[in-house]
Amino acid sequence: MKIGIIGGGQLGMMMAHEAKKLNHQVYSLDPSKDAPIIAYSDLHIVSDFTDYEKVQHLIDITDCVTYEFENIYEDFIKKNVNKIPQKHIALEISKYRLNEKAFASSLDILTPRYKKVTSLKDLENAFYPSILKTNSLGYDGKGQYLLSSYKDALNITFDKDYILEEKINFDYEISTVLTRDNHGNIVLYPIPVNKHVNGILFTSTVLSSFDKTITKKAFEHSKRIIEELDYVGTLAVEYFIKGDEIIFNEIAPRPHNSGHYTIEGTNNSQFKNHILAITNETIKNSVLLSNTLMINVLGQNTSYYDKAKSLKNAFIHHYNKDENKFNRKIGHITITDLEVNEINSLTDKITKE
Repeated sequence: MKIGIIGGGQLGMMMAHEAKKLNHQVYSLDPSKDAPIIAYSDLHIVSDFTDYEKVQHLIDITDCVTYEFENIYEDFIKKNVNKIPQKHIALEISKYRLNEKAFASSLDILTPRYKKVTSLKDLENAFYPSILKTNSLGYDGKGQYLLSSYKDALNITFDKDYILEEKINFDYEISTVLTRDNHGNIVLYPIPVNKHVNGILFTSTVLSSFDKTITKKAFEHSKRIIEELDYVGTLAVEYFIKGDEIIFNEIAPRPHNSGHYTIEGTNNSQFKNHILAITNETIKNSVLLSNTLMINVLGQNTSYYDKAKSLKNAFIHHYNKDENKFNRKIGHITITDLEVNEINSLTDKITKE
């Protein structure tokens, strides 16, 4: 089958790798002629994502199409929905944070307190501490402001819509990564506990001993979400955990950074099942093979690679980016077969100077 992939970054690259292993052809589209995906692409189209003539050409010459990020024009996806199993509904919701919160609330899933903000006046009698976020765009902590009081917002330019969210003093963060196929099957991958630094995912830790009650409740929430979206493929939902409360954070309608551990940490990865789902195959169950740790490598952290080489169960992934920019994700390291009591020391060994 000919699979079109819109976006040639690391997610597209890892999808393409699995597609090739499953004997599919990969046609990709990205503005960069040197995008990471070209390592596995049979045909690469250099184009802006807003050049709809070229995007339409990609759709026309392939059997099915997937996308690696949410900031694309959902009406264009809707027009071609017969070839794009992820569909447009998830995009319409996940692109806009206000839509996401309203959607989760409509499914009786707990969210932080929130309100729409279009001007400084909207913050005069708001709740604090809180986080002001752009309603659309923004990722890895971009477009966000921590507000302790109204005064913290005085220098912000209100030239776009924002959402104000209550700052949750959570115990920890998790994500549910799950895949749904066209045959009614849903696979939930073992749940990672995530740590962020400066709004960017730092580590994901996956333990066989993770709380089964939290797993059950989070899966019930995420199953409701993926079914309501009529979504086919791999999707992630992020939550805050506070005591026994599971509080919705956001949806990512695509394979997710916190699911990278599934490549070595499970028997069937998020990328493999994503390709199976979008090609109308039956997805496969995913089982945790051992306690697993995933560490992101940013442009300023290339020393992590050398430190990880000495570890027997470390798997090093390079994304082959053209530049190692500050805070840009350039790879990740997955370590398997871990004892719980060695995870913190191993993380420090790799990440501390």
